Amino acid sequence: MRETVRMTVLLASGLALLGCPKELPPGLSAGELYRIGIEKFERGDWGGTIEAMQRFVYEDPGQQRVDSAQLIIGEAYFNQKQYLTAAAEFLRLSQGRPAGPLADLARYRACEAYCELSPRPELDQDYTIQAIGQCRAVVLLYPGSPYAELATQRVAELRGKVARKHYLNAVYYYKRKAYDSAIVYLQHLLETYPGSTVEPEALLKLYEAYSKLGYEDDAEQTRDRLLRNYPDSPEAERLRRGSPG
Repeated sequence: MRETVRMTVLLASGLALLGCPKELPPGLSAGELYRIGIEKFERGDWGGTIEAMQRFVYEDPGQQRVDSAQLIIGEAYFNQKQYLTAAAEFLRLSQGRPAGPLADLARYRACEAYCELSPRPELDQDYTIQAIGQCRAVVLLYPGSPYAELATQRVAELRGKVARKHYLNAVYYYKRKAYDSAIVYLQHLLETYPGSTVEPEALLKLYEAYSKLGYEDDAEQTRDRLLRNYPDSPEAERLRRGSPG
């Protein structure tokens, strides 16, 4: 699936280049192209921005403002909600110029583009996982960047969404009395996404699944863990009241 996503990004980038409207006359200088690109960006003319800045980048790649132009291309695609293509453009900058002054921002914007593609928890979370990878790259490659903290916050949010997906899978099997399958999902969630916002719910559901199967020792250990780690949670209160799941 990840390979499919990667190919889709490359294809989207290529199609965007082919489909970009060609309205600017030939023979414009690099300075004129950059100025026009900025003016069109400020007016919200995203197609015009892309055309001007792409010509600026490709016709004179040695210009000092190439990094800025490449970032603006990504932003224009992002504002068009073409998030896959935006991510490809941001990564083109961050990977091509990893020590450049805009590389950390470009990598973070790639993360945000994938965040926009991240669906509701009940759906496939491949784009969410891609977003986590990009955000982690910001933290690992640019730990002193002002975007590293933002990326860390994004990772926590995204991991919570993936954890929720595993929880919903477990609930699906629990409701169908497939308690062993529910336990597999819940154990994976608790081991892979410790401290996620869904953890109290997962612990309660795991306790209930163990209880349904008569695994008394496992159920008691899970109960103790929930009461110990989340004593003020609604799930702990349900346990103390003895409410069924």
